[in-house]
Amino acid sequence: MSTRLEFDFVVAADPFRGGAAGRQLAALLDFAAACGWRCGFLPLASPPVLPARPIQPRLRALLETRSVLLLDPAREAFCRLALAYEATPLLGLAFRPPRLRAEKALVRLEAPPSAWTALLLDPAELLAKAEEVLGAAPALVPADPLLARALARSAPWRDLPRASEPWPFLVQHTEPAPERGPKRFVGRHGEGPFRAGAPLGRLPSEARGILAEEAAERALLEPGTPAALALVPGDLPDLGSFLAELAAWVAVAPEDWDAWLPPALLEALAAGVPCLVPPALEPVLGDAALAASAEGVGEALAELDRGAVVRLARTAGAFVRELFGPERLRARLEDELGAPRPDAPRPWLRREHERPRRLLFVIPNGIGIGHLVRTAAIARRLPGGIEPVFLALSQAVDLLRRLGFLAEYTPAQAASRESPERWAEGFRARLLEAIAFWDPACVVFDGNVPYQPLVECRLACADRPFVWIRRGFWRPDAGHDTIDRVRYFDLVIEPGDLAAAYDRGITAGRIFERVLVPPIVFSDPEELLPRAAARTELGIAEGRTAVLLLLGSRNNYDYGIVDRIVARSLLSRPEVEVVALDWPISEAEPSLPAGVRRLVRFPIARFFAAFDLAIAACGYNSFHELLAARVPTLFVPNENPMMEEQERRALWAERAGLALCGRTSEPYRIACAIERLLDPSFRESLRARAARLPAFTGAREAAVLLAVLARSWPRERRPDRLPAAARDSLLSAR
Repeated sequence: MSTRLEFDFVVAADPFRGGAAGRQLAALLDFAAACGWRCGFLPLASPPVLPARPIQPRLRALLETRSVLLLDPAREAFCRLALAYEATPLLGLAFRPPRLRAEKALVRLEAPPSAWTALLLDPAELLAKAEEVLGAAPALVPADPLLARALARSAPWRDLPRASEPWPFLVQHTEPAPERGPKRFVGRHGEGPFRAGAPLGRLPSEARGILAEEAAERALLEPGTPAALALVPGDLPDLGSFLAELAAWVAVAPEDWDAWLPPALLEALAAGVPCLVPPALEPVLGDAALAASAEGVGEALAELDRGAVVRLARTAGAFVRELFGPERLRARLEDELGAPRPDAPRPWLRREHERPRRLLFVIPNGIGIGHLVRTAAIARRLPGGIEPVFLALSQAVDLLRRLGFLAEYTPAQAASRESPERWAEGFRARLLEAIAFWDPACVVFDGNVPYQPLVECRLACADRPFVWIRRGFWRPDAGHDTIDRVRYFDLVIEPGDLAAAYDRGITAGRIFERVLVPPIVFSDPEELLPRAAARTELGIAEGRTAVLLLLGSRNNYDYGIVDRIVARSLLSRPEVEVVALDWPISEAEPSLPAGVRRLVRFPIARFFAAFDLAIAACGYNSFHELLAARVPTLFVPNENPMMEEQERRALWAERAGLALCGRTSEPYRIACAIERLLDPSFRESLRARAARLPAFTGAREAAVLLAVLARSWPRERRPDRLPAAARDSLLSAR
């Protein structure tokens, strides 16, 4: 029996598409699926441009509920209509073309021909690449009427097959949030052509500017000054609230601008916000907006009385409904596909028929096991059909094997006792061999310093994406020599840190190049044992005050002062039991005070409920695991200069009322903190504050990011970021 999947409508696009264009992509798929057409989504890997973005949230929800099926490029599929939603992801050579076959294919051109000319793009080559992806000879379809006119008069574009009508946006009405007083701002949201450095125009003296590039942060500008765009990555969390603050949505463009309709402008029109737009848009928008040059912005704003605002809102609403409403989109889909079949079965991809995709995790050998535990937390949450494999330099590799993962061990340079040059040569060969053998769809590195051999392997393996998982809190003087190796990675995932406000390392200022996920912890709340069961398994009697010592491997930091204070403050109390966790990669067995019981458990978080309080180092994993489990904790940071700034993380926790901080240079504070933690009412206050923390879902978020990237259409990818000129041209087209 054939296992070929059959669809009515397949959309091929970048799943990381953000902003207004990303919202409208998701709205298209949501609408088509709700109407009853069988819909699929083929993820295309775009060139890595900044700012980095997460998966479009609404699209992700459609894929998770299987309202729209995520296609496996390696599995044969057939559709009646395939639409490449944008042309940018088609750039690049095919590595393994998708096995999609379509009766009809369209390539939606989202930017004017001049933008592609700037990239030296051959239009015929673009269509040839589209045919390879979509499985049928495609025709161009412009995104709006202005682009249709530009195609008709631009050689060689006008000679290519093209659809007679533009592909309709689906712009859904956005209800602005209730007004909270007078509207004080003029501004805009969205990307190009109104990108960084493009002014709002001269504002009247009483006006203040507000801008966002799909961001909640805003720039308040002095009256009469040109606007400077506030570039903050991430979608607007509440578009309605942003638009509600605008007295007018304002954008200006150069006189030689090749006009097209930006998706963000259509959102503002749909919300009824008065829009001041470049004169080049007047032939299409008509009375739905006010045309104003940069010099005429102030005069146009002065004419916006209450009557003009009401008139513009009414006209704009009618314009959007007529050209970009659901009726227009449904009519176009019915022209292409016929009426949907209400009884059409929903496609369902059975796991046993999926082509397995592997992720190769490369794990360095740290002082602790943080990198290993963090990647294991992500790997155990990968969806079906994605198989994790580890190449670990960590001597704790057996922990991965006990969790059921395939894991190879290769020694780090220090463990091998080889010269750095000889080790680098051997590691490069070992990594290339692992990539050749496992054929991973994606290579994932979790560490602070991407090794030079890793970079060289990335350059040699441009046919698959490389991902860097990079936590923050680097010391201010660290990483300046290696941070720019980020350009060799297709995606940077940063695990969220509760104490991020206190991070002053170099990564804190490079927010455009990473996708931030919530904090990553190994265990979900439902995996933690209840108190009675945890105490029974660990042999801790009920009624005793159990204290957990969680001070890491101690390989590079002396916690002897903590041991002495614990002996003096706790071991003399008969009702107290002190348990120390043995670290799997400790170079020497720590000399603990008599009376401290050693414990070997992994993952220890499963047993946290057994303990009344903890004394712990303040590495990323321990910090978030203990707070997630609401364990009252004294954090004693490891302040070795080669570690992250644990002391600032611990200080934040104390000031936030979530834990206590004690440094080994301040032994009296450690003793005082232990006394405070022995007070049950104080411990309860810490637990109550920790209970208000949000869910730590970063491992699941990162797993989804990696799974979608692994299932994206593989192609020859540039191992370096796009040149600035090309990047600006692509951003202006969005």
